[in-house]
Amino acid sequence: MKSHSLAVVGALATASLSLANAPSPPAAAHSADIGRITVAKPLYDTGVRSDVSRPLARAAAPPSIPMFHRTVTDGRRTFPYTMVGKDPFVSHVSARSTVDAVLVPVVILMHNGDTFDPTVADSCARSSSISRTLASPLFTRKKYRWGGKVVGTGQFVSVFRRAEFYAKTRPNGLNPDLQVRLAPTTVRPIKVKVPETASAEGQLTCGRLGAIEIAWWDGYIRRELLPTLADRGYGSDTFAIFELSNVVQYVTTTSTCCVLGYHSAFSNPADGGITTYVSAMFDNTHGRFSGSADISGLSHEIAEWMDDPLVDGVDNKTRRWGHIGQVSGCQTTLEVGDPLSGMLQRTRLGGRVWHPQELAFHSWFYHRTPSLGVNGWFSSKGTFTADARRCT
Repeated sequence: MKSHSLAVVGALATASLSLANAPSPPAAAHSADIGRITVAKPLYDTGVRSDVSRPLARAAAPPSIPMFHRTVTDGRRTFPYTMVGKDPFVSHVSARSTVDAVLVPVVILMHNGDTFDPTVADSCARSSSISRTLASPLFTRKKYRWGGKVVGTGQFVSVFRRAEFYAKTRPNGLNPDLQVRLAPTTVRPIKVKVPETASAEGQLTCGRLGAIEIAWWDGYIRRELLPTLADRGYGSDTFAIFELSNVVQYVTTTSTCCVLGYHSAFSNPADGGITTYVSAMFDNTHGRFSGSADISGLSHEIAEWMDDPLVDGVDNKTRRWGHIGQVSGCQTTLEVGDPLSGMLQRTRLGGRVWHPQELAFHSWFYHRTPSLGVNGWFSSKGTFTADARRCT
């Protein structure tokens, strides 16, 4: 695993990446002038939109992460879609893909002095969020058996890809070696000072929960953080993961909370490509959010990035589905985490239990019967045994 340095944004002092178990400095007293949040239902991908249009995506030149384009017929309609990796429907000498991923620890500094630092232990965790993320199934390989079938050995999200196209990735399938591996590079943490108008806090049993306004935060990522990464050689051929620890987003007002993560795409003027990225929280809140723990938010967003990297309005549309998971109405997007938000798929690795989220298969969205998925399932744990119902 490589490690590179990264300039600190906002003229703040540079700090070294630390995976030590030393506790972080005590937080300042909760200031009366900081907004307060009430923890609500956890949400994902709410309040942000990609700036990538279909013409821009089609015209975009390298650099790029590895992606493929296909169409699928569902009923009388044909839908184009774009995914990360190699096309499972085309035979490859090697169907393995590697995506360079830059893992960026973001230290959030509230205007009242409170600090949320994913690189150190704190009152909610005995080790850093970054060290646990790297040791988790998101980046560490293991052998998976789902419903009695050996799906493969790999990182959790890569094995999800194998499982949703199991008809093509099984031992005697077209591409039995298919994988989409993340090759992580860690960088020194970025410190971000959040203005008073975009910050709030809530209380946990073990400490505090930070909250930042999502439009301000995503604008800051595009305006400051992605250009800073580009200056250090991380461009559109790299997948950027901005990791927070016990920091969520709210949408416009603190009454609209709490977004645990999102993925998006950005037309990057630094290299002319489309940079794909994720912002997500490592959940150390000890059950404060129903259906969320440790890597569940990260797994939700990384899987959605893999199956829908270019996001809003660029391919990957579906027939209407909804009234399930976090979706209260109808939507038409290939977002594999949303219909199963809160459904965890526990897995053991390294002597502990991790909590990635269960994810919906391609066949669920596009009404492919029988399913291409492992065991004929329509989701990674088998909760979905039939395709998506029509939404009205």
